Amino acid sequence: MASRAEDRLLETYARTLLEASKSEGRLFENLRDLEVIANASPEVMATVETIDRRGDSALIKKVCERFRELVETDDDVVGVEVTTAVPLDDHLRSVITKKCENDFGGREVFLIEHVDPQIIGGIVLEARGKRRDVSVRTQLAAARDVLAQPLDEHEGGAA
Repeated sequence: MASRAEDRLLETYARTLLEASKSEGRLFENLRDLEVIANASPEVMATVETIDRRGDSALIKKVCERFRELVETDDDVVGVEVTTAVPLDDHLRSVITKKCENDFGGREVFLIEHVDPQIIGGIVLEARGKRRDVSVRTQLAAARDVLAQPLDEHEGGAA
């Protein structure tokens, strides 16, 4: 349980951010950003604190871009974004990891899991600028495109 002093401090920070967010029209964006920061790893927090302490806050976006470039070209580990309609279980996570490790020549693979019910089913894999989408949503979109085209009696026979 928070002490009175800590509770007042929390209230001050939260209200200050609320008022600033409202005045800038970024209430929900700032909530999302703060939630990301609140879940950041100690090494990310330490780096951001160092950047801020040295007066280099304007460089954070560029540091992020450079870090992404380094991560994507790292020879040791490959980050693979995996999107499914429901959370992965341990067995499927293992199957996907092994398949991706084979695809990347035995390199260690780190899965970055996302759940998106809108893909309905199937899976979307993204790594190193390549995307493999075998989601039900994409398959339905392809079927819609085919069905939107007129039938040609010469190609498909009589209707």
